[in-house]
Formats: sequence, structure tokens, C-alpha cells
Amino acid sequence: MKGKAWFKFLFPFFLGVFFFFVPIPAGGRFTVPFDLVVTGLRKEFPSHVKTYTFFILQLGVLLSLAAPFTHRLSKFRTSLIFLLLRITGGIFALFFFLDRGPSLLTSGDTRKFMMEILLPSVAVIIPIGASVINMLTSTGTLDFVGTLARPLMRPLYRIPGRAALDILTSWVGSYSVGLYLTRNVFEKGGYSKREAFIIATCFSTVSIGFVGVVASTLNILNLFPLIFVGYFIGVFAIAAIIVRIPPTSRIPEEYIALPKPEAEARGNLLRQAVDQALLTAKESPSLAKLFIKGFWDGLLLAALILSTIASVGSIALLLANHTSLFQYLALPFVPVYKLLGMPHASELAMATVIEVAEMYLPAILVKNSPLVVKFFVAILSTSQLIFFSSVGPMIMDMFREIPVKFTHLLILFLERTLLLIPLIWAYTTVLQKLGVL
Repeated sequence: MKGKAWFKFLFPFFLGVFFFFVPIPAGGRFTVPFDLVVTGLRKEFPSHVKTYTFFILQLGVLLSLAAPFTHRLSKFRTSLIFLLLRITGGIFALFFFLDRGPSLLTSGDTRKFMMEILLPSVAVIIPIGASVINMLTSTGTLDFVGTLARPLMRPLYRIPGRAALDILTSWVGSYSVGLYLTRNVFEKGGYSKREAFIIATCFSTVSIGFVGVVASTLNILNLFPLIFVGYFIGVFAIAAIIVRIPPTSRIPEEYIALPKPEAEARGNLLRQAVDQALLTAKESPSLAKLFIKGFWDGLLLAALILSTIASVGSIALLLANHTSLFQYLALPFVPVYKLLGMPHASELAMATVIEVAEMYLPAILVKNSPLVVKFFVAILSTSQLIFFSSVGPMIMDMFREIPVKFTHLLILFLERTLLLIPLIWAYTTVLQKLGVL
């Protein structure tokens, strides 16, 4: 029996490490197998993926409308506001899919970005990632990583050690899969409301690969190691502050299921981590069942959130591309950047606030700016984390029990931005003094 437990622990563990974490060369760059699978499906079968995305999104809208009338669809029950957002997302998706409707939605970049890039990515990433993640979390990897990381995570970030796996999954895979994992553990009593809030809002990062995409867009890929260091410092340093101030500190320490706190770390951590992992693996269902259940859960989650992303994301992009809202919001940051001696202060201020709509927009905005501005924006835009084309509505919809509010995310965006600006400025200034920039 112990040999079987070892297999059920080690096989998913090494599969997950290979699938999410091992970089392999492909197309002149290094990426992980997970990204290759997702990108390959989207490139080889674009029309099929687009059709699948549309129908699973509309299925989510229909299930949301039917949810109040049956307990079996309780996961799709939501507030009136989110129900309206899902219906709106379904209508927008119909316009995108048929390429018919108001020109504001169907002409320009909004339709292309939402229906050809963002929505298909989320629709494919979540089920595929969830199938592997469900095996990892149910066969001991979560316990193994959690036990080893506990001495660091609890004192610094006030979250369990098991959250380290959520963070790693976002970093090397996708924030979508990281959020799925957090949701999965939260539902089982592994995280309190505050812990789930912290993980979702502080550590659901864009992947390291996407940081590379931003650097490439800005034509500073040669500086990627320095950008990555700044990104790493920004995310983890700011998180240690954010968890100790409102609104994060005011989220209740309540559970939505029977609490499953981690055991106190004593003695040999590695031995304890292995023992706990084997115990979990021994009691887990078969790997095939876990894989299928993860894939099914991922499909349901994609159906749940796609319509909200379609509505909120489209509105955010329309505001960014067709109104002066962000120009006005950027005004207070202009004197800040002038005081810090940064060039192109107005452009930099605009890039700072427009990230809240979509994190890729700042890179496009400063593509032809001086090197120091591009370097600064590459780190800032990827470290701000909160943006409403995708991650914002996902967090609000997936963690309604907390609940995560729109105002929470706006405050967090402002807090992160105000804390990141001096930090990244200091880092950039040091590199300038050293002659690197």
C-alpha cells in the first residue's frame, strides 16, 4: 500500500512540475509545456476554439438564469448585479461571435481582443490547468509544498504554507489556474475568507512568460532578468504591506466549510512534508477520477466567469479607448513623476492608470518612449495585478462568499500603485547610476 501511495504522490508531482514549471525551447523562445498545449490548441483550431468559447459562455448565462429555480445549479446563483453582468456578457459575446451589432463593439480592437485572444485563452486554460491541478492538490503535492513553505508564508503574508503552490501556479502557468486552485482549497476549508482574499488579490499574477511578452513588446527583452527581479521584488514586497492594511486586514477570518488548518511545523520539515503527502495520497481517489473531475470543474468554472469577463472587460476597454476618463484620472500622477525627475511624465501617468482596464495597454502606450520609461512601465504594469479586462471580474465572481467588492479592488489598485511607484523608481535610479539603463 505504501508503494501505491508513493506512486500516487510522485506521478502527479513530477507531471505537474514538468507541465507547469520546466522551460523547454519552442519557436525561438523558452516556455512551459502548459503554454505549448494551450497556444497549440488556439493556433491549430482557431475556429473550433472560438465556437467552443462562445457556446460555453452562453451555457453559463443560461445556467445562471436557471439557477434560482434548482439547488443543483447553486454554484451559478449570484446577485442581481452579477446576473445582469452575465446577461450583458452573453449579448456582447453574441455580437463578437457574429461580428454584428454596434460598431463601438464590433469595429476596432475590442472585439478582436475579447473574442480572439482573452476569452478563448481563459476558456482553454482553465479546464486544462484544472485537470492537472486537481491531481496535484488531491494526492499530496499541496501538503508537501505547504509544509515546507509554512515557516515563510505565515509570518510574512499571514497565509498558510499551502498557498505557495497557488503562487507558483500563477507565476509559471496562469492567474486563471492559480485562482482555480485558490477557489478549490477555499471551498474545502483550506483557506479562510481573508486568506483567500490575500492570495487572490496579492498573488494572482501574470505569468513570467507574459512579463517576457511585455518586455518584447517594448523591445527591451535584453533587460528581462532585471525586469524580472523588479517584478519579483514589487509583488512580494508590496504584498507584505497590503496584508496588514485595509481593506485586506478587515476581511473576516471566517470559513465557508469545515476549517482544515495546517498542523504546526515541528522537527524535520522535509520528513513531515513527505509523511503528510503520503497520507493524503493514500486516501485520495484514483488519478483518472481526479483528472476527469478537475477537467469538469474547470469547464463549469469557465462557464461561470466568461460572461462576466466579456461584459466588464469590454466596458473597461471601451472606456480606455473611447473616452477621456483615464486622461483625467492620470492628472494627479503627473506632478508625482515630475517631482521624481522621470521623463515623459504625462505619458507615464497615463500608462500608470490605464493598467486598471487591461495590463497590456501601458506597454502599447509607451512603446516609443525613452528606455527608462519603458523599463519602469514594464515592471509597474505587471506588478499592479488588478485589471478589469479579466482578473478583476474573475476574482469578484469566483469569491462572492467573501465577498470581493468592486471598491475593494479599486482601493487595492490605488494602494499597490502608490507603494510601487517609489519602489520601482528607486530600483530604476540605482540601475541608471550603475549605467545599466
